[in-house]
Amino acid sequence: MAKVRPDFLNIDDVTLTRLHLDPENPRHDPIQDEDRIIAQLFGAEKTLAVAKDIAQKGAISPLDRIGVIEMEDNPGHYIVVEGNRRTCALKVLHDPKKAPNTTIRDAIEALRASAKVPSKVPVVVFKDRVTAEPWLKLRHLGAQGGAGTREWDSAAKNRFARGATPDRLAVALLDRAEEAGWIDPVSRKTISVTTMTRYVSNPVVRAALGLGSSSELKFTHEPAEVDAALQSFVNDALSQNGAEPVLSSRSRKADRVAYANALHQRGVAPRTSLPAPIDAPAPQEPTAAKKGRNPRSPDKRPHIVQSSFVAKHGDKNLQRILQELRTIKPDDGYVFSTNYLVRATVERIMVLYAIKHGFHQSGTPDHLLVKQCHEHLGNNGATANQLKVMRVAASNKDVLYSLDTLGSAVHGAHLPTRAGLIAVWDNWEPSLRLMLDRM
Repeated sequence: MAKVRPDFLNIDDVTLTRLHLDPENPRHDPIQDEDRIIAQLFGAEKTLAVAKDIAQKGAISPLDRIGVIEMEDNPGHYIVVEGNRRTCALKVLHDPKKAPNTTIRDAIEALRASAKVPSKVPVVVFKDRVTAEPWLKLRHLGAQGGAGTREWDSAAKNRFARGATPDRLAVALLDRAEEAGWIDPVSRKTISVTTMTRYVSNPVVRAALGLGSSSELKFTHEPAEVDAALQSFVNDALSQNGAEPVLSSRSRKADRVAYANALHQRGVAPRTSLPAPIDAPAPQEPTAAKKGRNPRSPDKRPHIVQSSFVAKHGDKNLQRILQELRTIKPDDGYVFSTNYLVRATVERIMVLYAIKHGFHQSGTPDHLLVKQCHEHLGNNGATANQLKVMRVAASNKDVLYSLDTLGSAVHGAHLPTRAGLIAVWDNWEPSLRLMLDRM
């Protein structure tokens, strides 16, 4: 016997016959008869599962002692104030006749046939219920600001599983992102581990990111290039300005392959391959020069549409237009072609939205189509801020991003530029996403 404190002490080998279930257990209303307590614990508290676990392991958890107080009228015998389910399971395992019905009795008999069940258990003896109460509160009343029992979050559970979970690689990526400073703990909590797992479970996506394993951080390309791709990947898992993340929780296999292809098209995918995969080295600290560098201006990007824009609609015409628009570079002499494709994309998405919601009419003028889509979205919960570009485009044909202005460029009446087309697309993109999400 090892004394811990004057108001409680540990005893390592109390026989089961000296332990008595608590008639005042908070798990149920006061019950004085032990047979009825057993029936309650097996019926409502899943105690059979506890019995199965004890039988399988041959012991109760060494991390959890049974908490007891000594009976005033029966010295050497104890009432269990913590661990009633475990004690109940042990009692029935030792005496199946205590089982509340034949179904449970048969299950217990089967467990006993192949298990060695302990008859002595370690306990911690409290002076009385008052002495035990603060410790019971600490265990059962939640985190209590960190002082109580705090459950592991999903990331911690996945790390503990040591590869028994499909989320292991996604969690490792997030660990690296946080270590490298790409994200902070607050933003990390907003990222869906399950969604990231859907993407990195796809070998095409892993190849585009430079990852050589489905469960561990193995790099197939130069680490700096892989880290750049991974940082972009993690950013795509974040919600930007309240919009849905690029990595969609509703993505299908084809969407994930399209995302991988887009990483190559954007120049994000690593290019310098290694002779063999290597363990991921520690992420490099960003240099002072990099920390102080201003963000790249949006109008410097070579393509108008970024890979983050994914249309899940099955319309083949829309997919062909977007595929071309993601790869074409206006500065390579294709500014008018790009202008046409931007206009065609905007118009096609609005037509598909109008068809979906039953108000499409062939030959509708462009500004009227914009107005109809704007009104329908507004009547169905979209905010004025989300619909600003559509409202202006419907009422003013001369603004840069109206379909009329884009159309005039096709006929040579307006000279588009890459920066101008980027501005047009960036203005339209929130509304286009909104319509695609509602189809």
